[in-house]
Amino acid sequence: MTFTLATFNLKDFFDAESDADRPAVAAKLEHVGAALDAADADVVALQEVGDEALLGRLLAERVPGLGYGAPTFGTADKRGIRCVILSRRPVLEARVHTADDLPFPTFFEGDRDPFVGRLPLRRGIPHVVVDAGDLGPVHVLTAHFKSGLPVRRKWPNGEEIPDATAADRAASRLRSMVQRAAEALFVRGLVDAALSTGPDARVCVMGDLNDTITSLPIRLVRGVGAAEASGLLASCTDRVAPERRFSTFHGGGKDLIDHILVSPALASRLVSADIQNDALRDHGPHVDGAPLTPDSDHALVVARFA
Repeated sequence: MTFTLATFNLKDFFDAESDADRPAVAAKLEHVGAALDAADADVVALQEVGDEALLGRLLAERVPGLGYGAPTFGTADKRGIRCVILSRRPVLEARVHTADDLPFPTFFEGDRDPFVGRLPLRRGIPHVVVDAGDLGPVHVLTAHFKSGLPVRRKWPNGEEIPDATAADRAASRLRSMVQRAAEALFVRGLVDAALSTGPDARVCVMGDLNDTITSLPIRLVRGVGAAEASGLLASCTDRVAPERRFSTFHGGGKDLIDHILVSPALASRLVSADIQNDALRDHGPHVDGAPLTPDSDHALVVARFA
């Protein structure tokens, strides 16, 4: 019996607020439904789910045959988007990990946290344990990390301070990376806790992690310096042909920032992986307040185990 995992950033999955948006929303439901049908996954991680009722419509009207149970919803960010896990396998446990403030490593024991109040976990981490049949229980977590957009310094009133020099621009990029790294450390702590349940623990982290496989944040999630025996997470998309190994476009180029990362006990059962990027198009840079789109700017990523 196969066990299939998939992750998909839906991009602004909101219902229509006006008649002008209705065609795009109808097309988005069809777009997402077709991707889910093609994946036929047992467990699906979704990102950028804005409207819970719209997800209910998708499940009830477009993909009822896939048999997904009640979604596990994460907490939403200020924009109203959240991570969600769908499962048609029995869910043995379900929780959502949240944090008002993410800690950051200090140099000496007793040092004060350098970023108190500056590193929130903006979107909660859904975490389910599912009965995967012959594979046994599998921990599945999904995350949507901070984007690669720069984080500019702000005045006390919250107003951004424009970057004036190359050093300013570099600092803004570094702040962005620090946020992703803090999120990655938090998730790696959850992975370590799941792995501590036994030497053969099967754990998966998947989602839009907004960075490439060789980046520091993704290496933190995978386990920097970890040997396979001590919990190094494998990237399932290593099984995808290099020319197809992309899940979005950025700056006109192809990027893989949507990942399925699995523990050694699960990696040993990996059969295949794929990225549904045949019809993926470049949406261009993010624009606040842009109209809803009929498709996502990310491709669904899928991995199959047996």
